[in-house]
Amino acid sequence: MSLSMKDAQIFSNALKKARKKLHLTQATCAELLDHSVSFQKDLERCRCSPSIENFYHICRTLSISADDCIFSEDSQKTDDTYHELLRLLSLCDESSLKVLTATATALINEKHNTSV
Repeated sequence: MSLSMKDAQIFSNALKKARKKLHLTQATCAELLDHSVSFQKDLERCRCSPSIENFYHICRTLSISADDCIFSEDSQKTDDTYHELLRLLSLCDESSLKVLTATATALINEKHNTSV
């Protein structure tokens, strides 16, 4: 099953952005991802879609947020601070996560109460 044109464009943009951020040429990126240069170019031009396995491999290898590709309308939430918070959350134990959940809920409630 291939991506819709809109989804392919979102993925293509994320792929190009990640490649450029890492200062990789298309050829170097293709080598890193273990696929052909022509496939890399086709992905970046929305001429094809990766398999789910390849999508996962590309996202993991190039540090692309799959959320940015899947939930593009929420991509403004996936900035560096958001990613750092996700990284830190993965290091927390259950007790710490409960404290953080309560803190986040209180912050959101406070923001909501002051804006009403």
